[in-house]
Amino acid sequence: MAKKPAKKGKIAKKGAKKPAAKVAKKAASKPAGKQGGFVAGGPFPVSTGAGASVMDLAQRFMALVREGKEMEIYEKLMHDQVVSCEGVGSELEWRGRKATLAKGEEWMKENKIHGARAEGPYVGATGFTVKYEMDVETVKTGERKNFVEVGTYTVQNGKIVREEFMYFCG
Repeated sequence: MAKKPAKKGKIAKKGAKKPAAKVAKKAASKPAGKQGGFVAGGPFPVSTGAGASVMDLAQRFMALVREGKEMEIYEKLMHDQVVSCEGVGSELEWRGRKATLAKGEEWMKENKIHGARAEGPYVGATGFTVKYEMDVETVKTGERKNFVEVGTYTVQNGKIVREEFMYFCG
């Protein structure tokens, strides 16, 4: 025989089932994702921490790109411990602002840009993406090619903590 829930004002007996409305109310009072003692599927709040928002940082980033001041991005917008990851054909990471800046400077020495276009930013909750199209000549060989790449930038506490470049391979 099923036990009846305690009447209002009375203590329920141990093992008595709680009315569904009380269970739902209790679950709603818990933080998102912590329903019933296990982690549910969400939604969960997303935060990149203190500092500039992803949108603000992305807009500042694009302003520097449009002004042709890409190297200032490393100094002004990147965290000291930024990680830069290159895509297909390289599969390498550079760790730290100094190493990342040196990588960028080396690339600029080895290549001559005849034309470039940056599209974006495409802004998400934890970062942003920029699509680049470039007409580039390799200084050493004179080989000239057009290529498309996407840079994805992860933001924490108002700074870029990771950049990853992905290339169009079509």
